[in-house]
Amino acid sequence: MACKRCGGLIVKESVYDREGSSQLVLMDRCLQCGNIEDPVSASNRSKSPVPPSQKGNKARRIPEHPRTPLEMAEG
Repeated sequence: MACKRCGGLIVKESVYDREGSSQLVLMDRCLQCGNIEDPVSASNRSKSPVPPSQKGNKARRIPEHPRTPLEMAEG
């Protein structure tokens, strides 16, 4: 099987769940770039992205200055 990102060789791996349980999770890992595909990441990627208007306004704001940069340089 070939990696979707780089075309490298994919190997099957079984790892323990991150939640601390003793459950094994099967995943595919690329030997070349390290990309990991598991059921959770595949499910998350298949969901449609949330529009920015629904995420909340987390944009970095640039402070407004009462004077232009040229006015500030002139003193």
